[in-house]
Amino acid sequence: MTFGEYLVWEEGQEERHEYVNGQVEVMAGATDSHELVSGNLAVAIHGHLRGKGCRVYKGGMKLRYRAGSVDLSYYPDVMVTCDPADAHPNFKERPKFLAEVMTRFKQDHFEKLFIYRQIESLEEYLIVGQNSAEPVAWLYRRETGWAMPEPVASGGIELASLDLRLSLEDLHRS
Repeated sequence: MTFGEYLVWEEGQEERHEYVNGQVEVMAGATDSHELVSGNLAVAIHGHLRGKGCRVYKGGMKLRYRAGSVDLSYYPDVMVTCDPADAHPNFKERPKFLAEVMTRFKQDHFEKLFIYRQIESLEEYLIVGQNSAEPVAWLYRRETGWAMPEPVASGGIELASLDLRLSLEDLHRS
């Protein structure tokens, strides 16, 4: 299936699917805590960026990455785009910031980190654990060469790309 065929096919599906080089994979349903954290994150970023020329997407906008024969499409939990040329109505290709809310950090994040750090426009990639009993986050930055960060287990998260400080505890609060 080509990416164009995937876009047409995906519009008629009840479930969302990620696209990886012609293959589609159904996405797992979200848990209550996943939706709480990703929603809080998107709302905080949206409120901060309102009127500043950026768009915030929560889980429903596709991110497309193309390089050579590689053609992928994911649904990041939160995506921020600020490039006015990134105007396709069904997907974005030039995010400034991406975030994923994950259950299994070590299993889930390495594939996307490998892809995401190759996106030239991307400045930061935040991974937030969804367990509110033990909140934790990892913030990867282009300026550090995408080096493995120390986990943030409490306090604030500085999103330099968005000029925003977030409370890890607030992301888990209903």
